[in-house]
Amino acid sequence: MRRILLRRTIVVAMGCLLALPGCDGEEDEVESPEVVQRTKTTDEERVGQGQVWAPGEGDHFWVFPESRETLGPGGEFHIYVDPETHPNALASFARFALGVGGALPEHRHEKTEEIAYFISGEGIARWYVDGEPQDVPVGAGYVWYNPPGGWHSVTNSGDEPLVLVFATIPNEKRGLLSFFRRISVKPGEEPVTLPPEEFGKIAAEHDLILKPPPKTETN
Repeated sequence: MRRILLRRTIVVAMGCLLALPGCDGEEDEVESPEVVQRTKTTDEERVGQGQVWAPGEGDHFWVFPESRETLGPGGEFHIYVDPETHPNALASFARFALGVGGALPEHRHEKTEEIAYFISGEGIARWYVDGEPQDVPVGAGYVWYNPPGGWHSVTNSGDEPLVLVFATIPNEKRGLLSFFRRISVKPGEEPVTLPPEEFGKIAAEHDLILKPPPKTETN
C-alpha cells in the first residue's frame, strides 16, 4: 500500500511540473491547437518569459547588402535573443546567412564565447593552433566553438548562402549582436557604407577586434 501511495504521489507531482490536467483536483479543459493562438508581446512583457518564434520571425536585418533589394555577398540576420529583446538573458542567439562569395574577416573577442551550428551551405572555418591557421571545410551538421581571445573567420565557399545559428555569451549591450544591429539595415533600405577606420572603431567598441593586415617588408 505504501508503494502504491508513493507511486501515485510521484505521478501527480510530475504532472504538476509538466502542467498536466488534474493538478488542482479538477479536470482542465484542453483547447485544440486550432483554438490556441500565439500572441504578440512587448519587450517588457517578454522579460522572464519563454517564447517561440516561427520560421522567418525574429528581428530581420541585412549587413552590407549589395543593394536595397539584393543581399549579394553580405550577411542576413534573424536576431531572437539579445540585450535589446531580452536584457536579462545570459546568452544571445541568432540565425545568420552569409551570402555567396561572402566572408567574415579574421577577428577575435576579448570576452565573448561563440557556439555555432551550421544548417546548410558550404564554407571554410579558420582558427589558429599555436599560431598556425587551421582551415576546415564546414557544412550542414558541423558545430564550431570559439573561446575568447582566438582569431577566427569564416568564408562561404559554395554556390548558396552559408546558414548557421549561433549563441554568444555573455549577452551584453555592447556585445557582438549589438554591433551587427548598429551597422545593419532592414531589407529594402539603403545599404550602410562605413570607412575602414570607423568600422574598426565601432567593432572594437562591441568586443570585435579585427586582425591587422600582415606587415609588408620594405627595402
